[in-house]
Amino acid sequence: MKTIAVLIPTFTIEYSLNVLSGIADYFRNKDVRVIIAQTKIPGVNQGAFDYQFCTTFEYLKSKEVDAYIIMSGLYATQMSEESIRSFIKTFEPRPVVSISLDPKTENSYVINSDCRKAFKQIINHLKKEHNCKKIAFFSANETKSKEALERYDAFTAALDSCDLTFFPEMVFDGSFTDFKAHDEIIARFKNKDEIPFDAIVCANDMMAAGCLKAFDEIGVKVPDDVKIIGFDDAIVANACLPRLSTINQDIYSLGYEAAEIIERVLSGEKMKKETLNPLVPKFRQSCGCVSTNDLHPVFKNLEGDICSDLNDKNFGLHQFLNSLEEKNNIVTLMDIVRGFNTLKQMYFNLKYIVEQCEMSALSVQFFNNVQFLDTGDEFVLPDEMHLHMLYDKENNTELFKPELTFDPHEKLFPARALQNLCGIYIFSPIFMGEENYGYVLGKILNNRFSDYNVFLKIIINSISQAYEYTSKIQENRKLEFENTSLALQSRTDELTHILNRRGFMELGQIAIDLMQENDTSGIIFFVDMDGLKKINDSYGHEMGDLALKLQAKVLTSIFRNSDVVGRLSGDEFGIVALGMKMSYIENIRLKIDMLNEKVSVENDLPFKLSVSLGAVNLQKSSVLKKLLAEADSELYKEKSKKYAKK
Repeated sequence: MKTIAVLIPTFTIEYSLNVLSGIADYFRNKDVRVIIAQTKIPGVNQGAFDYQFCTTFEYLKSKEVDAYIIMSGLYATQMSEESIRSFIKTFEPRPVVSISLDPKTENSYVINSDCRKAFKQIINHLKKEHNCKKIAFFSANETKSKEALERYDAFTAALDSCDLTFFPEMVFDGSFTDFKAHDEIIARFKNKDEIPFDAIVCANDMMAAGCLKAFDEIGVKVPDDVKIIGFDDAIVANACLPRLSTINQDIYSLGYEAAEIIERVLSGEKMKKETLNPLVPKFRQSCGCVSTNDLHPVFKNLEGDICSDLNDKNFGLHQFLNSLEEKNNIVTLMDIVRGFNTLKQMYFNLKYIVEQCEMSALSVQFFNNVQFLDTGDEFVLPDEMHLHMLYDKENNTELFKPELTFDPHEKLFPARALQNLCGIYIFSPIFMGEENYGYVLGKILNNRFSDYNVFLKIIINSISQAYEYTSKIQENRKLEFENTSLALQSRTDELTHILNRRGFMELGQIAIDLMQENDTSGIIFFVDMDGLKKINDSYGHEMGDLALKLQAKVLTSIFRNSDVVGRLSGDEFGIVALGMKMSYIENIRLKIDMLNEKVSVENDLPFKLSVSLGAVNLQKSSVLKKLLAEADSELYKEKSKKYAKK
């Protein structure tokens, strides 16, 4: 089975979503494994710790990867061509299909778009169909990206071929963004009388959308006063009012074609080094070809025919406009991850995480030691990692700490973990701040990559927190109480001098986490004093307070120092007993009864101390509050039996 890695700087723009959909659709149901990895852009940190994503480059050099698809055009928006070619070269001699930038390596292939013909067509259209003579251009030359420079050159060449004058003062720069294009127009022009051009062509649709907004603000009517044409045929083109005329480069097909090329290369076929993707102008409302009163999704082609704008291949709209159900998936996932503290508890919830994220499998791999990585540090991938947990729905496999170690330089799919499972996988390093723990691999079921981006962020954050918490409790470090009398007082019951409810819930939860992580037994007790109200009514509250103090003393004597004992409320106590088994409960009852009788006699009490108790096994839940509720139900059953005997 072949493994193909797809490298992309971000999942969160429409271009990425459509290319990835094309790749995924081509490979779905084929006998290959595709690893899609969001790497961010080396040296560019939009978030404080984005550089951690760049560790992905080292993972994907693994010998298990047979070939690569790289969205080089996206990297080129903020990296030099030389830098991009340098990191592509590190994957040699394995084949690479690059989308946009020619890697110029022996075993590389490039898919390009020849925009010169399309620009000539739209300039000719503006001149002949709309009588435009002064045509401005919104470039992105400041990005120095290959696409930006090619589109600028294609625009100037198109003016020459159509015998139109090029006006350098009517070239603006918007860096491919709507807000920069908007601000540039607002800064230069105050009203429509100051506009020196009758049409403007933009190097992408986002800048065209920014122009539309700015023109609306200064009273310029589109298309009456100015015609606008964009590039890309992005979602925004149909979302704008008026709808944008644009150049469609069928981004989905870029991905689909890249996937086909790499598969054929791996099968031994000889392929062309360069493939050109056709570009097609679409004339809509912003140039005047379709009436602004027409609400139907249509455009005019070069021949002047009215065509439908509906495209079953384009999933971008669904990616951006998530349904209420998809948003609920994210909320539910957040609720699930809030329900665990330790890695073992996460493992108990792994099945639900996988299902909620619309995956069929998820594996978590850790380094033997946490890697610390600061901005600018070189990441050196260790030679050994281990599989920590796995849930594979298709093979009905669940693993926790199966003692599977492997060298990530050799493989990314550990033996017995997704080893023979073809499909589309999504990859992410696990990190929190400067600490890097390993990586996750999830087998995904659909093309909602923007949602998977959010799912992964939630998952890696929860794994990181569980890792740190688990490490902490395994080192037997309890809660870090402030060393002040006020802090101790806030967690200690004034009357009995044992833990109050707050202290018990905090330390009790930590004890439960520790037991479950280490897979040891344990029991949670809910204890209620019998007849405290009668003692208060018959002998006064001072005697009642004494009874509570003595009962607390009995419980702390019966249970060990390592157990957690606290007073929950008036006559109720809770105990978390580490390592205790259910078979020992009757013995505990007997010990409490015997010591209660002894203490009652020694203190000359006019009554005998007595309690009822309920107990539940630790495995019933990982949440102390739920376990106490279960134990309280068991206590109620015991009370009912006592009253029945009376």
